[in-house]
Amino acid sequence: MTFVAETPNIRREIAKGRVGLSRDLRRAAIVATDRASREGRVELQARIRSVGLGKLGNAVGQTSTKRRGGAGDPYGVWFARGGDNSLAGGALEAYSRGTTIRPVNGNWLWIPTKAIQRRIRIGSGRYRLTPARWIGSALEQTVGKLVFRLLSPTRAILVVQNVSISTRTGRAKAPGKRRSKTQIPTKEIIAFTGIKVTRRAKRFDKDQIAQAWSRRVPGFIADELDASAPR
Repeated sequence: MTFVAETPNIRREIAKGRVGLSRDLRRAAIVATDRASREGRVELQARIRSVGLGKLGNAVGQTSTKRRGGAGDPYGVWFARGGDNSLAGGALEAYSRGTTIRPVNGNWLWIPTKAIQRRIRIGSGRYRLTPARWIGSALEQTVGKLVFRLLSPTRAILVVQNVSISTRTGRAKAPGKRRSKTQIPTKEIIAFTGIKVTRRAKRFDKDQIAQAWSRRVPGFIADELDASAPR
């Protein structure tokens, strides 16, 4: 009787093991980075609410390699919904770092009051209402022209004269020809208040929260590898 022992190809088996380990590590890293960014966002949103910034936390978005279908290097990120240059994106950056805001165009930072709408439709998009967007728009016809009034070297207002105020919304519109119980005639309303500069103190530290959650990624990878290991 003859016994034959087949010697395995050691190099081939090692190569196969490396491929399998690399595949398992990548899959675990995709899960771990998604988990860290998702759970970290929950903490960041809670921190934003805790410092009195209300709904600003809703502007924080999250995505990852896992949510994008698994292609590419493993990652998880937070982002400002609407983009970094959006109003919410600017607010997130300002309150997470602290900043001094000055006008870019002109001499005034104009802040709309509650007597007017906050956004205006231009084409297919909606944009934050500014004096520049008011001028030449339908608002000049439906509400009125803006009149500049200087209050002090550092404060000014833009008013609209001879309007009516809705009792339901509190917003101004051009007075109608007939009396209405839902419209109150008003000599003028303040549409925008103008200031020279405004400062935003740092209210939360998004980088600190991000760093804390990034340090948990190796542990999340280990958890995923352990959960998928053969029993």
